[in-house]
This record gives sequence, C-alpha cells and structure tokens, in this order.
Amino acid sequence: MQYITPPENRISKPRVDYIDLLKGITILWIIWIHTDCPDFGNFTNPVFFFASGIFFKLTDIKTFLVKRWYAIIIPFLFFYVASIPFRIIVDYWDYRDLSAFDWGRILELFYVMPRTDYLSLNVPLWFLLCLFFMQLIGLGLFRLNKWIILSFCIVTLIFSPEIRLVPTPFMISGAIGFFGYFGLGYLLGKPLINYMANRKRQIIVLLTSLLILIGTYLFKEINHHTLIEAADRLKQLSFVVAFMTFFSFLDSKPWLSIIRFFGKESLIVLGAHLWILIPLERIAHKFFDHNPLLGFILAVITAAILIPTISILKSKLPLLVGKRILSMVPPKQPSARESSTSCSDIT
Repeated sequence: MQYITPPENRISKPRVDYIDLLKGITILWIIWIHTDCPDFGNFTNPVFFFASGIFFKLTDIKTFLVKRWYAIIIPFLFFYVASIPFRIIVDYWDYRDLSAFDWGRILELFYVMPRTDYLSLNVPLWFLLCLFFMQLIGLGLFRLNKWIILSFCIVTLIFSPEIRLVPTPFMISGAIGFFGYFGLGYLLGKPLINYMANRKRQIIVLLTSLLILIGTYLFKEINHHTLIEAADRLKQLSFVVAFMTFFSFLDSKPWLSIIRFFGKESLIVLGAHLWILIPLERIAHKFFDHNPLLGFILAVITAAILIPTISILKSKLPLLVGKRILSMVPPKQPSARESSTSCSDIT
C-alpha cells in the first residue's frame, strides 16, 4: 500500500534549513543543561519531539521496523553498552572503589521505572527509547481522522505529568506523556512551514506565538491545577513555534554552519556528549566552584571536542551511530505527489 503525503503537508524544499538550526541550538542547549546550569523553562524536549514529528512518514510496519532498527535501536544499543565501561571509570574516580558500580544499572531500561526521563548509564538515551515508541504509536494513530489525532494530542499534553509518573519499562509512559508534541509536529509542522513562505507571514507567526507565550505566564496566577497545566503546555508549544519561526529568519545563513552541523548530528551529540562533559566537570570542579559561567565554558569545550569525535564515529563506526541507513535500506522512490523532503525524522 502506498501512503501519499496530503497536499497541505508538502514541502517544496529538499531540506528545511532552519529546522537543522533549531535542532542544533537545542542540542547545544541540552549540553548546557547537563552542566547543571539553569534550563530556563524545560523547553528542549518539546522542541525536539515537535521537530521529530514534522518529518515523520507513514509506511508499512516492516519498513518502519527496519529503518528504526538502523536509525534508533542500533545507535541506542551502541551508546548504552559503550556507557557501561565509562560509568565504571566514573564511579571509580568518584569513590576510588571498583565495587562502587551498581551492575543492576545495566538492566535499568527493563525495569518498571517511576521516572521516564532518566537512564543512569547515559541519561539522554531515554529520549531515543521514547522517540521509538512515540513513532510506533504514531504509525497506527496517524492513520485515523485528524480530529481524533488532535484530541489524543491535547489529552496527553494536559495530563502529561500524570502519565509520565506511571511506572513502565522502556520509557513507554514517557513516550505517551510527550506524544502531544510529536503529534502536533506531525499535524501542524509542515503546514506551518509552508505558510511561512514569506517574511510577512513569518512576522505574523512570530508575533502571535510570542503574545500567546506572554499570555501563558499571566495564567500562573490562576489557582486551578488543570488550567495551570494547560497553560504550561500552551506555553511550551508557543515557545516551540516562536523558536522555530525565529530561526526561519536565519534560513541558509552561512555563518551559522556550526549550529547547522550540530543539528544534523544531534543523535550522536545526544549519545556521546556526556562521555566528554562528565570528565571535564570532574576536573574543573576540583579547582572551581560550580557557577553558570563555568557551565558555559564547559559546554563550549564539550561542543568543540565533539566536532572531531563526531567525524571519527561517522567514519569508523557509521552503522553504530545511524549513519549507514540509506546504504542498508534502499530508499523508496517518491511519486510526483509525495513530499520531497529529505530531513531525518529521528531528531
């Protein structure tokens, strides 16, 4: 069966440059957060899941599983297993005792866990598990009427904190709890990109999303849990749209190539940055007290070291970091009516 991209979801460009910029600045933001510096509103997860939903494509289950095996599962397993000796070394550094490492952490992803945004071997890898199950849910749900999809997204957004507290293995409750951002990215992302085809519309979208963002902060004074949670989700969504629109003004600017680079390689950055950042932090904190300036410096150094690290991983271990997908899975030839976008639906 052939799935045709609806006309309203078509994108004429082969790659939407400012989505790479959006992902690039967000993955650098995540590095900053992992220096234990302020998050400024917990916006990174909504940005990444919304961006991932934009380019998700319906396909048959066999094609889906094969592609995700190479694009998500193999990279996840590689970074997860490689993090075992890394954590043994870190625990020995901290406690000067080889027995300090908890071997039960290796099976942590199989446990029924109450927290769905944390894997202690390599914390950010929870995102890949969530994304896989999110896409698996979308593979079935996105075949339904768009109003059913929208309703499901709204419900999961409003009750996201409660859903994510339900103990499940493999971050499944996290996938459901964050699904609203992914689903709205699928429903609204491409139409929004197409709408912002000129500067006037970009300004309209930016100003509208900023006004909504400001308005949500005013709702903090309302003493009603449900309304506060709804306002908080609306705040995050309006921030995502405003953030995305801001980068649309910077589309194809050559001086942002470094940000674009990190956007295109966000999966590797996600899995590898703690291998660099944690040793740097251990050394730095021996000489300096923790503060945002030190965190910024450590984030910059980590990002700089990641550049050659990414090149090495891509050249030496392409299959293990999701960079041999096209050569191992023959691409389907798009029809004249299908979208021509080549953006990854991973991150």
